[in-house]
Amino acid sequence: MSDAIGTLAVVPAVTAAGAVAAAAAVAAAGRPDRAVWPARLAVAAGAVSLAAAAGYVVAPPDYGEAAGWAGIGECAALLVLLVAATRWAPRRSAVAAVVVAGLAVAVCVLRFLPSDSLLDAVGACALWAGGPAVAVVIGGYPRLAEARRRGSVARERRSQRLALARDLHDFVAHDISGIVALAQAAKFVAGTDPARALDALDRVEAAGLRALDTMDRTVAMLGDLAGPPGAAPGLADLPELLHRFGGHVESSLAAPDGVPVEIGATAYRLVQEALTNVHRHAPAATAVRVVVSRTPGRELAVTVTNDAPAPGTATPGNGTGLADLRHRAHLLGGTLRAGPHDHGWRVAAVLPLDRP
Repeated sequence: MSDAIGTLAVVPAVTAAGAVAAAAAVAAAGRPDRAVWPARLAVAAGAVSLAAAAGYVVAPPDYGEAAGWAGIGECAALLVLLVAATRWAPRRSAVAAVVVAGLAVAVCVLRFLPSDSLLDAVGACALWAGGPAVAVVIGGYPRLAEARRRGSVARERRSQRLALARDLHDFVAHDISGIVALAQAAKFVAGTDPARALDALDRVEAAGLRALDTMDRTVAMLGDLAGPPGAAPGLADLPELLHRFGGHVESSLAAPDGVPVEIGATAYRLVQEALTNVHRHAPAATAVRVVVSRTPGRELAVTVTNDAPAPGTATPGNGTGLADLRHRAHLLGGTLRAGPHDHGWRVAAVLPLDRP
């Protein structure tokens, strides 16, 4: 019996030495593919420590001060492993380590408790349980912060991809709609005016190349392959947009000087979306008027009207294009409305030049 008690007396020192060595090895390795090892070592060392505590309770030995210091070192090593497991180990392994190693540290005090009172034992274990709680906080806080950061990055990436998808709709849909309209016109005049048909086909080719180039850039940005993005089109690019649209377009455009970039880009996209909807929903329109003006109240007014309402119930603005632009205008402190006007259709927006 005395030999068994003597063996139990040296268990804390052996456990402490092994746990400290294991913790040092884990800290030195620092490899993500070995993140499970802190938890496994904590579970193994905690199980040994619990067995030693059970032996002390069953047959309390008479040990010296050295064994007491060894027990404290053992608890310290278990706490180090507990911090590492909570910080890096997979969730299930970390939970197992917290349960086993945390319980081992909490009951370790029973080896050195001079009182046999149950109340004293419970109070001492509860006090020592504060150590594992602090270790879990130390290891868990950076883990939680990293998880939140990853979630934030994921949400931001999703937001950027949705924005790129809207850009793809704004720019490519316009070019595709123009291609369809030009192809229909070429088909209509092919038999009577081959020269005009060839001119329309040339414009179809140019619009197709622009659409392909836009899609390539957008797909590259979605795959994080693009370089620094270029400047967004704005008021200065509206004349080219109207020229590409062709047809009977009357325009009155304000000078782009002094217009904030985000306001100019929103105005450009609004005109682009409205013209795209004319192609889609009002091909019979004989006149389209685009007016961009500055109001005395330091606002930019953008209006696009045509003289042919959409047939039936398929009215412009039921898709996502104008809905997205309406939301964007609201974020800029402005308004956007679309609906019947006189005998046609009007899209009108007012955007403040001074951000609220």
